[in-house]
Amino acid sequence: MFLPENIDLANSEKYRLSIRLSPNGFSFYFHSSENPDIFHFQKTDLSNKLSYIDNIKKIIFDQGFFSSPFNKTTVILVSPHYTIVPKPYFDERKSKDIMDFNFHNLKGTILHNSSESDKLSVLFNMDEDVHSFLTRHLSNPEFKHHTSSLLCFFNTYKQKENQKKCFVDFHDGFVSIYSYLEDKLLSALTFPANSKQDITYYIASIWEKQSFDQTKDCLYLCGEIDSHLSVINDLKRLINNVERVELKPKAKISAEEMRVLPTDVIASLCV
Repeated sequence: MFLPENIDLANSEKYRLSIRLSPNGFSFYFHSSENPDIFHFQKTDLSNKLSYIDNIKKIIFDQGFFSSPFNKTTVILVSPHYTIVPKPYFDERKSKDIMDFNFHNLKGTILHNSSESDKLSVLFNMDEDVHSFLTRHLSNPEFKHHTSSLLCFFNTYKQKENQKKCFVDFHDGFVSIYSYLEDKLLSALTFPANSKQDITYYIASIWEKQSFDQTKDCLYLCGEIDSHLSVINDLKRLINNVERVELKPKAKISAEEMRVLPTDVIASLCV
């Protein structure tokens, strides 16, 4: 594995390790909250000859550094199965009941993490074998959902009085949509990007149901924008104010990395 010269894993306690799990991928990155020059992202292909858990086991065992005692180890799960609960109403004992109410026959371990300045709790499920394996083989890992860093970032982005905002992130074969009134989250939804018509319909439907103003309110786009230009052109015919999200991470990231990195990764480095 190639690492930049300024990363020495013999001193792993200097760095933060984040592992990002998507349905079809495994990636990880190192960074330092103290040194903005420290950043390295790497994506690893999964073998179609192995199960998902066996792919993860192979990667962890082949690269022995994952179990090192980093300053912090975080596992980020990319999934459409999540529920957001305002912190005052969250009761961990009812996590399974809440998820069962929103999703039918959802399997795995129910996890949660805080987001948006600790005002919201994000509930999500993770494959039980994957969760158990990573808990055993990583150093005190924290498990988070991919929406968490996005909610923190979008919460205060270009906030204007009485204005509604809608954020659309294209990523990992999914579309994630978050809508706000000022800094108040109105809705959050992640669904497969199966067709141009479905994407356009869902976004237009959210604008209609939440009474967005097509002439005044703003639609912000991020992620794999170039792969969805036909959808974006359709949206521009419906909505006056369509902009790309401006991300300004504290770590030093190249222009090429800014173009290809998942939005939630960059957002985690902005807050």
